[in-house]
Amino acid sequence: MQIKRGDVVTVRTAFGDLLERVALSGVEMGRDFPVVWVCSRDEWEARSEAGNELEGLPWPAEDVHLADHPVEAHA
Repeated sequence: MQIKRGDVVTVRTAFGDLLERVALSGVEMGRDFPVVWVCSRDEWEARSEAGNELEGLPWPAEDVHLADHPVEAHA
């Protein structure tokens, strides 16, 4: 399964917690390892309403997995 912008993903924190996020990108090369840029669902929805672009956070790709419920992607 390939992650793409707008996919709901689950990310694992350094403490082992699982958080729900929205992917802002697919897997891409970060400085030292592959990452997926993510943001919270609230940030995603606020961006959609305001039309603003989000910066998000790079998350290690190995700790990002697709969730079961996608959100609508806005280009």
